[in-house]
Amino acid sequence: MKNKNLYLLQVLFVLFINALQLNAQTVSNPVIYNAYVSGDMNKWAAVIHTLENQQPSTLDKKLELASYYYGYIGFLLGAKKPDIAQKYLTNGSLLIDDIIKHWPKNATAYAYKGSFIGFKIALSKFKALTQGGECVTNLDKALKIEPQNIQANIDKGNMLFHTPRLFGGDKKLALKYFIHGVNIIEKNKLTDNNWVYLYALSLTARTYEYLNQFDNAKITYDKILRIEPNYKWVKNVLLPALNTKMK
Repeated sequence: MKNKNLYLLQVLFVLFINALQLNAQTVSNPVIYNAYVSGDMNKWAAVIHTLENQQPSTLDKKLELASYYYGYIGFLLGAKKPDIAQKYLTNGSLLIDDIIKHWPKNATAYAYKGSFIGFKIALSKFKALTQGGECVTNLDKALKIEPQNIQANIDKGNMLFHTPRLFGGDKKLALKYFIHGVNIIEKNKLTDNNWVYLYALSLTARTYEYLNQFDNAKITYDKILRIEPNYKWVKNVLLPALNTKMK
């Protein structure tokens, strides 16, 4: 009986740790979620500045801030604002290195590190020759530590999607990683007010579209709008553009 109880405690402990890891990957902040859905990234930046001023010390808070850097830098690069992106990229990179220094087994931190190297390459294509391998190494390390890590699966997909085929890019394989990331979120019931969930679904739909799987893309866009009818990027841009293609 004693051994049975000890085994039960060990199982519960593992489940508790897994729950902490999943929650760290999917922090629910209503301001961030609404900023993402509405496209009001000034509110997103305000949350970053608030957290910076608080100087987070716990792993969860550091990862939360890293996730906001991640989302905001992606937005700035898409908006063609490289100088501002560089500022946040510098701060985010220092934060991620600090997380890895103190929590060297954290898969999410390595996923962010790989993606931030990808951001650096986006700002300067010449860095692909010297840092491209480091990007892959960090993402693969994240997946080795924790194969079911949400951030690592999404970022591995992003890397495969944006890398030229000559250098190992593979959009069909990228799609599998995006779908797996979505499935992990759904399986663990982390879908409510989760901008990462909407982001992963959007990447899935856009990859379907790129692969000319228009029906699957539309099914996914429709699913997104059932979840969040006010998601402007899909509602006003992505789905209308797909509907035009399908006419």
